[in-house]
Amino acid sequence: MTGIIWLVQIAVYPLFAKLSAENFDTYHAHYMDVVTIVIAPLMLIEAASCAACFFLGDKKTFFLPAALLGVAWLSTAFIQVPQHEALSIATVPALVASNWIRTAAWTLRTGLLAMILIHLQK
Repeated sequence: MTGIIWLVQIAVYPLFAKLSAENFDTYHAHYMDVVTIVIAPLMLIEAASCAACFFLGDKKTFFLPAALLGVAWLSTAFIQVPQHEALSIATVPALVASNWIRTAAWTLRTGLLAMILIHLQK
């Protein structure tokens, strides 16, 4: 998800503002349909693997990565989804700005999981 969120943050969301007013709603509706098919299963797999690591592994080790995933999910549900439901060319900058929450959460989570993996290899 970290790679996907960086692509969305740097390329996909900012490019929404470059669409014409005539094409915006159609393009955005198609984007939402397609992205849901791709992203939803990946987010569910990530959540399941996170839960497995947390509940089957050392809770202390996996607490912060799990919490960061929670931040990403909460931001998705309560900030980005509502913004998408009312998105217009004028509100794209607010979507880009708020999406930094998810970008930071997933990036920090990936860094922590890499550190855990490196530590476990020793």
